[in-house]
Amino acid sequence: MGSLGGFVLQSHFITLTVGLLLSGGYLNGPAVAAEDALTKEEAAAIGVDAYLYLYPLVTMNLTREQATNVEAGKTMGRGPANMFTNVPQFPTAEFRDVVRPNFDTLYSVAWLDMTKEPMIVSAPDTNGRYYLLPMLDMWTDVFASPGWRTTGTAKADFAVVPPGWTGKELPAGTQRIDAPTPYVWVIGRTKTDGPSDYDAVHKIQAGYTVTPLSQWGKTAEPAKVTIDPDIDMKTPPKKTVDGMAAEDFFA
Repeated sequence: MGSLGGFVLQSHFITLTVGLLLSGGYLNGPAVAAEDALTKEEAAAIGVDAYLYLYPLVTMNLTREQATNVEAGKTMGRGPANMFTNVPQFPTAEFRDVVRPNFDTLYSVAWLDMTKEPMIVSAPDTNGRYYLLPMLDMWTDVFASPGWRTTGTAKADFAVVPPGWTGKELPAGTQRIDAPTPYVWVIGRTKTDGPSDYDAVHKIQAGYTVTPLSQWGKTAEPAKVTIDPDIDMKTPPKKTVDGMAAEDFFA
């Protein structure tokens, strides 16, 4: 399921538990004391609970790998980590990256990789126009949603900080947001009244940026990606996850 950055201790515990079960230590191994033994029903229940618990992590990680294993500008809504990829028009009926996409907003999408440092997500002054930048952690939970409703529409810089970050200072004027996981999916949206209004929205979209903390105040280097040929870019993540063998899912 790829590297999740070791960010959830509970998941490691559950994975270890299920691994012991799958290895046969409880189901097929030598007899253990009766008071310590798990029944097959209990072992199966633990396996089901662990599968449900980890399902969003595995699915999101596959989604992240596919979405960021693309050169900038090649695929709508996809591109290297730590940069916004703007969707300049309403998606077609064939668009499947997001279920039931909006048809009153244009999307601006970014995957944050904070395994090395925090990222600063910036939004321009939208002059009162509705926008939001919902941030999803790897559990698929929205833990923050900067924008018109919560932070207003003036220019703003949001310093998104990964768990365990030990730095003490963030740039003056930034608003700190603590992320539960080191990978974050930003699915931004900006209100539009339709094709005749696209140009105005495009100017706003161009103002959405992601800057590594170490590059703040400097001329930021363009986000780059090294294409991994081993990543399956065709099979939808859900289909891949649903077809995984247990030993692969819990690897």
